Amino acid sequence: MRRNRYILCLLICGALLYFALPRLNLHGNGLETYFAWSWLAFLFIAIAGNLVAILYTPVTKQYKQKKQVQIKKQLRSYD
Repeated sequence: MRRNRYILCLLICGALLYFALPRLNLHGNGLETYFAWSWLAFLFIAIAGNLVAILYTPVTKQYKQKKQVQIKKQLRSYD
């Protein structure tokens, strides 16, 4: 269930990047440029955090128990 939330957050980050990138002024020396670069930095931190959460989510006990029940059912099949 958590993985779905992390994937949804990644999709939202991608949508934000898709809509914001053409509107951000990345060249120049004004406050607008500093805001654009800091906004992109925070967006990439959010993307990295969600990727790490997806990759390093531990397997829960409930998932292991379901897997063991499935294996037991396969062993006791009466054909």
